[in-house]
Amino acid sequence: MSGRIDYQIEKYSFTAVDEKPRLARQWADVMDECRQTQAGAQERLRIALLNVDYVTSLELPFRLLLVRAPQLIDSLRDELQISRKPAVISGSRWGCTYSLKSDLSTIPDAFSYRFSNRIRRLDPTNVTAAPYQQIAKEVKAPRERLKLALEKGLQVTALDALFWFGIQRLAADVARLRKKGMRISTAETDAFDSLTGTTRRVPYYQLEPR
Repeated sequence: MSGRIDYQIEKYSFTAVDEKPRLARQWADVMDECRQTQAGAQERLRIALLNVDYVTSLELPFRLLLVRAPQLIDSLRDELQISRKPAVISGSRWGCTYSLKSDLSTIPDAFSYRFSNRIRRLDPTNVTAAPYQQIAKEVKAPRERLKLALEKGLQVTALDALFWFGIQRLAADVARLRKKGMRISTAETDAFDSLTGTTRRVPYYQLEPR
């Protein structure tokens, strides 16, 4: 796909249930700084770790729009002393929290989140958010949403998967579908989102023609 995919964020809310005012203020300040500086992925992670008491593994993709969070964490370990604590997320999903604090005893062990958005999507082929939203309404399981999108001929980026399918690690889910026999091709395109104000090079996936 030549050209650029634009994600215009009209509404975006990702918050922890019972989120404390202190954390809400910290996250608001982080996002303001990221937008003002048009911070790239690694810099957004650095800003969050330096300014928020702790960051969960689910907040990295959904708050900061990081699509390769584990690799980014590893890239900062020589610069920052990052502590890690296991966590249960949304009742059944195992994740973790990251913090620059050495004492993690005051950090909760479990988290639940609320997520809502209204996003306009436009790509060079004039595909909007509508087909992705429709799939999200029809199918509940994230990987089944991805499978249906590919079968319908849609091109799926990590941001599409994050915003509408609830998928954090798209490449891993694509790999599982490939193991089941789906012939999925990979290419790259530019993507802009107004939440971070940045343009990035992202992979996208689509079903190979028979």
